[in-house]
Amino acid sequence: MSYNERTRLTLDERLALAAQSKASSPEAAAALVWRFAGLPAAYVFCGSSDVEAMTELTGEFWEDSRVDIDSYRGFCPSFELALTEDSDSGQELSREESQYHPLWGVRSSNALLLLGEMLLDQAMGRRPQKDVYHCLRMTLGQYLDILTGPDFRRSESEAEWFRFWRNDFIKGCGEDQPLAETLAMILRRYIAAWKDIGRLDHILCCLAGLALHQEQAGTKYELEPLPESERLKDGASLSLKVDRTESAQSAWHCLMALRRYDIDPSWDELPKANPECEDPQEYFLGLAREYAPNLPDPGSEMEVKTLRSQIFLPYWDYSPGTLRELAENLPFPEFKPLLEEYLPGDRLAAAMDMINMAVTDLYMLWVEPYLWMGKTV
Repeated sequence: MSYNERTRLTLDERLALAAQSKASSPEAAAALVWRFAGLPAAYVFCGSSDVEAMTELTGEFWEDSRVDIDSYRGFCPSFELALTEDSDSGQELSREESQYHPLWGVRSSNALLLLGEMLLDQAMGRRPQKDVYHCLRMTLGQYLDILTGPDFRRSESEAEWFRFWRNDFIKGCGEDQPLAETLAMILRRYIAAWKDIGRLDHILCCLAGLALHQEQAGTKYELEPLPESERLKDGASLSLKVDRTESAQSAWHCLMALRRYDIDPSWDELPKANPECEDPQEYFLGLAREYAPNLPDPGSEMEVKTLRSQIFLPYWDYSPGTLRELAENLPFPEFKPLLEEYLPGDRLAAAMDMINMAVTDLYMLWVEPYLWMGKTV
């Protein structure tokens, strides 16, 4: 079909293409991409809570001279700056250790995930602001054809890498897949992998809840007078005496070990049992076994912002060595089989690999191209 033939489509033909989330021509798709790139970055956010969440993740870079929040294209360098910062500040990992850590860093991965969720809500028409929605009304094939076009002036090596990624990615999707379904598919893959890590996080939180319960039950705090010679300059005359039973001391050591998983004993979110609970170990063990996250399918009908931060990656050490050390020194042996399900580490490595693939796909679709858009190489 020639360009003139495409521009003479009837209204019914245009409506049919729109129903398929398909642009009427390559030229129309290109115009939509350029329009999207020029929209204010605020149009992508679905309200103040999204702005606050992204500010926590990448906000420190918004004042950088390379970032311009007045356009989506200008906002994309904030992701690149966060990624670079995470890479520079991260410790050197061995090849074995790296398979249990987010390739992009926890903060950058969560920022890209939040971007994918916001774009999906926009592509599904879940918010009143329709500018972004209309810009995303095309198929994956149309969109990728534009991203590999002359307007995206990559270096030779970057262009080769993008073509390699594109050819591999399109194999599992199909060129006629709408962009909204593409975003939903990526998030489905991410969530399927995240559930494994989420389950381990839940087990660790239940373990922390039990340890806190046992520590509090077996600990007494008393104020006792300080000798005259030990009184402080501010006049304090009392000191706090902490007396723990042997089981409470073991529970306290368990709580300290769980800090390596970024689990704080003071968290209000930690599961709690009634102080009169007859068998707290059985209660928390049952709670740990019952993990069943109620997460909707990303492409289903749901309220805007439904997924958001509940599927962020936690900031903890995923390596099997850390988990093995915890399992071997547990004061609650009933929890050991649950932790050993994740050893020697194949399960965690597979989950992290899928998460890294999903985050990479989000980056290559929605950040990388706009870093090169119109750039002079």
